[in-house]
Amino acid sequence: MKKVIAFIVTAAMICSLAACGGVTVSNGEKKLSVNTIEELEEIVEKDVTDTVDGLRAEYEQLTAEIDTYDKYVDNIDKVNEFYTRINEENRAICIRMREYSITYTELVLKSGGSNSDKYDAIGDLYDCIYDDACGDIYDGIYDDLMGDMYDAIYDGVVSDGYDHVSYKEWSDMLSDAYKMWSDSLSDIYGEWSDALSDIYGFWADVSGDLWNDDTDKVNEEITKFMEDIDKLKEEK
Repeated sequence: MKKVIAFIVTAAMICSLAACGGVTVSNGEKKLSVNTIEELEEIVEKDVTDTVDGLRAEYEQLTAEIDTYDKYVDNIDKVNEFYTRINEENRAICIRMREYSITYTELVLKSGGSNSDKYDAIGDLYDCIYDDACGDIYDGIYDDLMGDMYDAIYDGVVSDGYDHVSYKEWSDMLSDAYKMWSDSLSDIYGEWSDALSDIYGFWADVSGDLWNDDTDKVNEEITKFMEDIDKLKEEK
């Protein structure tokens, strides 16, 4: 029954938002006008899918080109550049998840419902962004893509060099390959973990403010989170 009530509340808010005017959000490529929570959820899902699929396509091309130990030695810079690209894309989408959280909250605030209704609706921010989208980022980039890089590069072509070069050369190359992968993995997890923590903190604060019927405080939370995001962008 509680889920049915929450669905009815969210559906009613989505309908009311269409008449309130939307907000602008960036998916990393262009600015999009969003009028409903439903539209935003579709944008978030597509952003994650496109980002992961894009990196996956680059991975397939890279590993098709570097399929032997000698080719790896000749193209170490390409591998390192791809790790850098994964890190950059991961960081960028983690920042966008924070921005989507603000947009989600703004759409909820624009609805015509009571603060009690808004409190119910903001719970879906947790499901959409914190749980689903950030979970898919973890699975797609940290777990699957980086796991495949380990198998294809470190445990694949680099390990195969054991039979082709001196032990010292191979051992040094293997150690360097592992460090390159491990450092990238650590950076990816750190960015993802920080984003997860920030989004959860923002959602929890906004939920508490709405529970306390204090929309002014919600707007203060939005402003502060925006400032934090701007600082992250400046660090790039």
